[in-house]
Amino acid sequence: MQIYMSCFDHNEYNEKIGAFCEKSCITDAVRKKIELAFEELVCNNIAVFIEHNDDRGLPISVMIEHYGVDDATEMTITYGGDRYDPVYEGDELSSVIAKKIFGSVKYRYDDGNVLVVVIE
Repeated sequence: MQIYMSCFDHNEYNEKIGAFCEKSCITDAVRKKIELAFEELVCNNIAVFIEHNDDRGLPISVMIEHYGVDDATEMTITYGGDRYDPVYEGDELSSVIAKKIFGSVKYRYDDGNVLVVVIE
């Protein structure tokens, strides 16, 4: 599933994530981790970064893939603008959560910002 928006609407993202989890029979525990990853990395960091840069960085694209094996899920978040790694440059609490709760979080800058979160 891919969510793509030219403006940031937290409620619309949450509705789409919920619908995807329900359709994909994702467990509540994994759904909560997906929602937490979205909240901490996108809402508390990336959206704030974009807002402080006069909306440079929009659109934000979130692609979620669920593999069904051991509930492995991958969330890829892409956004434009200047180089910005929310795990190492963003909110400290969000960084701690990302590093401890998710299987892995990898950032790269490839003609835009790309953040890949593996949720196990």
